[in-house]
Amino acid sequence: MKSVIPDSLFVRLFLLLFVILSVSIFAGREIFIMMGLEHAVPSAHRDPFRLYVILAIRLGAVALTAWVAARWLSSPIKRMANAAEELGKNLNSPNIEETSGPCEVRQASKVFNQMKTRINLQMEERNRFLAAVSHDLRTPLTRLKLKAEKIDQQKLQADIQEDINEMASIIDTTLDYLRGDERPETECMLDIGALVHSMVEDAEECGESVTVSGNASPIKLQPLAIRRCLGNLIDNALRYGGNASIVLGETDSTVVITIQDSGPGIPDDQLESVFAPFYRLDTSRNRNHGGVGLGLSIARDMARKQGGDIALKNAQGGGLIATLSLPKHH
Repeated sequence: MKSVIPDSLFVRLFLLLFVILSVSIFAGREIFIMMGLEHAVPSAHRDPFRLYVILAIRLGAVALTAWVAARWLSSPIKRMANAAEELGKNLNSPNIEETSGPCEVRQASKVFNQMKTRINLQMEERNRFLAAVSHDLRTPLTRLKLKAEKIDQQKLQADIQEDINEMASIIDTTLDYLRGDERPETECMLDIGALVHSMVEDAEECGESVTVSGNASPIKLQPLAIRRCLGNLIDNALRYGGNASIVLGETDSTVVITIQDSGPGIPDDQLESVFAPFYRLDTSRNRNHGGVGLGLSIARDMARKQGGDIALKNAQGGGLIATLSLPKHH
């Protein structure tokens, strides 16, 4: 059974203080009367209107006192919660102030800042490792590519170069995924409709079958991240479906972009699993199409950084529909 007490710490403190103060004021007066420290007013001399006014004033004073006290007590916790939420979006967010609030809150703020520092150090070490791995992996691939060019048999040369290019693509995609949070991007107002139309024109110039319809209002986004997200969704549709049909739309609170292909689709019980990193389907949709299994995972990660999300469903008659939802305000 769900509790009737609100989850908010502020509301709980307010109710607790309101009850305590109310009991102390009203019950306290009765105790004083019983002890002879205050005289009760005979009922014949009581003015009901005056009693109601006094009661309203007392309740108002109690409510105001409880509100101020609850706000004062809950503000340090709220500040820490906001800092934790900001840290999830940006590892370079400012530290929490360690000099305000009760001693327990100051200690928690200090520990939180220490944790944030350790996370940043680990991320820096990871980035240095990725840079070293990237260099060490690309160097032998470059040598192999140069040696492959000296092979006289054209078909063998083409096959070897194709394998080398696929290996390079796998390395680049994997490293890009692992260093996804390396460079935080600033949000700005972006004409999402113009961006999609521009990407469609680029694909058409490369001979791809891509169409777009509809439009949407400009919203605040990270331009490079959302371009990468859309690019992965479009590439996924072209790779497995051979075409992409894009529709732009919006509601009062959300911009919605759907991308549909004519491929074999995805089994219903795996529509969520395909977002896992390195997940690949053992079906005709994945056979002979290459890929590392990171495209949809990266796309969803980029969408969620904007406060949005991606959902997949199979279209009636075949094909897959990817729906990208982006909030207008987040």
